[in-house]
Amino acid sequence: MLPTFTMKSMLDTVVKYKIPELLLVPPILIRMVRDPIVDEYDLSFITRFSSGAAPLSEEILVLLRQKFPNTGFKQGYGMTESCSCITAHPPEKYDYKHAHKVGTICASTEVKIVDENGKELGIGQPGELLARGPQITMGYLANDKATKSTYDEEGYLHTGDQAMIDSEGMVTITDRIKEMIKVKGIGVAPAELEDLLLGHPHVEDCAVLGISDDYSGEKPKAFIVKKSGAPREDALGKELMKYVREKKVRHKWLKEVEFAENIPKSASGKILRRVLKDKIRGTEKGVVVRDELTAKAKL
Repeated sequence: MLPTFTMKSMLDTVVKYKIPELLLVPPILIRMVRDPIVDEYDLSFITRFSSGAAPLSEEILVLLRQKFPNTGFKQGYGMTESCSCITAHPPEKYDYKHAHKVGTICASTEVKIVDENGKELGIGQPGELLARGPQITMGYLANDKATKSTYDEEGYLHTGDQAMIDSEGMVTITDRIKEMIKVKGIGVAPAELEDLLLGHPHVEDCAVLGISDDYSGEKPKAFIVKKSGAPREDALGKELMKYVREKKVRHKWLKEVEFAENIPKSASGKILRRVLKDKIRGTEKGVVVRDELTAKAKL
């Protein structure tokens, strides 16, 4: 075991043993297409890349194919609760045409796609992915509430991921339904960061959700309603990012802060995260402050 990971030590090993297939997480695949050290090595013997743990953007897949045109690609999909894969690319689909999909259903595994009412959907219809099989765990130890909310009476795991199945049996993950943010495959609960931010003296209200990030798959973003008399947005945004960095581990750091007049909520007080996601996709935005420290560290 190496004390720390470096691209040089990895590439030296790959070249020394002429490893034909590289099983890499998305952050390392991103470095394979962007890190200049990669160009110092002859990697023409590589035949395939494999990925998992977090989503990989279409942009990186295109760059990977351009840089390594004679390679194939495969990936799998699973969760901590599934122990191993739920889906994976079959050998005949080890290509970049299917790279954005997560494969077909693994052996001895059952999958179904359902709508918000539990009705089973058909080919090409997006809904929540449910899975059942010998690799699926039975629940959460000493946490009956979480078990009942995630596993149904038929033994299906409710993944919280929106997916659809095409006519070839290939599964595509289209969105997250559950609130959990996946940073490099590690779950980050929005409520944990919201509780922290609400403890800041200049924060009146807030909401946290995940946004796309090429390096980590997702990163947390905070919507902030500041208190009257608080500093200007640009200064407060930087202050809040530093506040989170000082109190939380790295994968929980904020990628950006956006200031809003209010946080959309239901009549019962539940944060309407879908409204905030629509706001991110739209053109109308409040003042946005980004984490320049993390961005520079990736270059």
